[in-house]
Amino acid sequence: MGTLARFPRLIAVAAVAAVAGLGLGAAIPAGAQTFTWNFANAYSPGEFLSEEMQGFADRLRERSDGTIDIEVHHAGSLFPNTEILQATRSGFVELGTQLMTNLGRENALWEVDGIPFLVNSYDEAKLLWEVSRPRLEELLAADGLRLLYAAPWPSQGFFFDREVNTLADIEGLPKRAYNPSTTRLAELMGTTPTTVQITEMPQAFATGLIRGLNTSPTTGVLYTAWEYTSHFYNANAWLPKQMIFIREEAFQSLPAELQDLLLEEAAIAEERTWDRSEELVSSAVATLEENGMTIVVPSGQLAEEFAAIGETMLAEWQANADAEAAEVVAEFQRRQAE
Repeated sequence: MGTLARFPRLIAVAAVAAVAGLGLGAAIPAGAQTFTWNFANAYSPGEFLSEEMQGFADRLRERSDGTIDIEVHHAGSLFPNTEILQATRSGFVELGTQLMTNLGRENALWEVDGIPFLVNSYDEAKLLWEVSRPRLEELLAADGLRLLYAAPWPSQGFFFDREVNTLADIEGLPKRAYNPSTTRLAELMGTTPTTVQITEMPQAFATGLIRGLNTSPTTGVLYTAWEYTSHFYNANAWLPKQMIFIREEAFQSLPAELQDLLLEEAAIAEERTWDRSEELVSSAVATLEENGMTIVVPSGQLAEEFAAIGETMLAEWQANADAEAAEVVAEFQRRQAE
């Protein structure tokens, strides 16, 4: 079955966009001075990663004197999250973005930054990205895409309604889970995985449906976690990355000087977004503390138990990874130990 037959929405959206004058997938005439492109983003414009994507497009437009004119379509207005990668592969848009762990079915290496406790800090997450990026670029290139940059969502920690010194303190406790990885994590922590939408979290705590969850401190602030939890364990347990990519054919249509400008701005956007992610975490942790929460960096037996869970989940990941993906992690661990 062909790509378009498998993704009928792509045809419909492309037709509507063409009528509206968006020109999705249109060939750029030889000698054209303006490259008018579309960038599909599933997240709302108020998300900090969306703001940085918009800034990337705006700076390119300014620095190229309008020669590179990228319109960022936020909130899934062109394609839902699940279709953005295929839409970019197929030429319906020139640029797109995707949470890397969502692509685990294509290759296990896409899930590497979602393995709990493989990294424990932003510095370690940057090292993992440095080591894994070349192979991930190859995987994208095989589909006619070029990776521009990637940056993490705020790091993940744990909220509980009690003090936790060892996992025995939360044995059997209902803990929110929202995908196979967090379900497995909850099981290994000795808690009871419970599916709850993030928007229902306050009510779920109020009714005792859950008593703990893993999320970022920024989400904790957004949902006023101090109203129903008392302790935040700032573990930097994993830092899931969002990547931004461009169709290689579109990239190659640029003159060499504009290719260089695009890559330079992508590097700037990556550095800005990594820094901002870390700053948001620090600010959110301070806000949690200001509102009476106890902030804990896991240590002692709890840290050892977390590390053991990480080793188990890494071994389970390795059982499904190909040799190249496994070697990426082995290289990361060698460099981590230096």
